[in-house]
Amino acid sequence: MTEREPTKLGTVLRTAREARFIDLVRVERDTKIRARYLTALEQGDYRDLPGSVYTRGFIRNYGLYLGLDPEYLVDLYRLETGVGVERPRMPSARRPIGARQGRSLVVTSGAVAAAILTILVVAFVVYLVGEFVTFARTPDLRITDPAGDVSAWQGTEYTIRGVTEPNSTVTTDGLRQNPTTTADAQGAFSVQVGLVPGANVITLIASDPLTGRDSAAVRRTITVVPAPVPTPNPTPTVPPSAGRAGAVLAKQPR
Repeated sequence: MTEREPTKLGTVLRTAREARFIDLVRVERDTKIRARYLTALEQGDYRDLPGSVYTRGFIRNYGLYLGLDPEYLVDLYRLETGVGVERPRMPSARRPIGARQGRSLVVTSGAVAAAILTILVVAFVVYLVGEFVTFARTPDLRITDPAGDVSAWQGTEYTIRGVTEPNSTVTTDGLRQNPTTTADAQGAFSVQVGLVPGANVITLIASDPLTGRDSAAVRRTITVVPAPVPTPNPTPTVPPSAGRAGAVLAKQPR
C-alpha cells in the first residue's frame, strides 16, 4: 500500500488524542505501545508496523484508551489496507471486469462516520477554548452614578450605581463603614455609602461568582462640603435724632 498522508484512521486517532491534550510519550507509557508504532498509525505509514494481527491489536488498545469504538477503527484499517475486506465469491456468479466490489458502501459509511467524529471533536475543542476565554477574562465593572468625581456634595450619604457581571458581589473600601451588595441577573447594582466631611475616596471591586475572578478596582472621590448657614434678618433701629424730634412734637400744645 502506498503511503497516504493523512489517512482517515490516522486523522481520527490524532484528533481524539489532541482533544484530550495527551502526547505520544504518555500514550506509550499507559498502553505499552511503542511511540514509533503510534506515530505510524497516526501518519498512516503502515509499512513501519508489524504484522496485520499485531497492528489490529495496537489499534484496538489505542482506540479503547482514547474512548473510541475499536471495531470501527479496525474496519478503517482494513478498508485502507485492503486486508480481509473481500467477500467470498459465489461459484455460479461471475463479477464483470471493472465492477466495483461490495465494500464501496462500507467505505462511504466509514467516511461519513469519520467526518461526523471529526466535527464533534472540533466542536468540543472550540467549546473548551470558549470556556477558557470566559474563565480567563477579567470581569467588567462600570460605575454610572456618579459618572466621575463629585467635588461639592452636601449630605452624609450617596447611592452609587453601576453595572457588572450578573450576580456579582460588589464590595467597597476606603470608608468608615464599607457596605457590600449583589448585582441582579442583568448585572445592575446600587449601594448606599455613608460620607464624612471632606474628601471620601471610595474603591469598588466586583467578584464574579461564575469565574471566581475580581474586576479591576474603580475609584470615585466624593467631597462633602458643609451646607451654607442662613444669615438672620437684622432688627430695624430708630436713629437717636428721630426719637428726640418725636418727643418735642409730643410736648407742643394742640
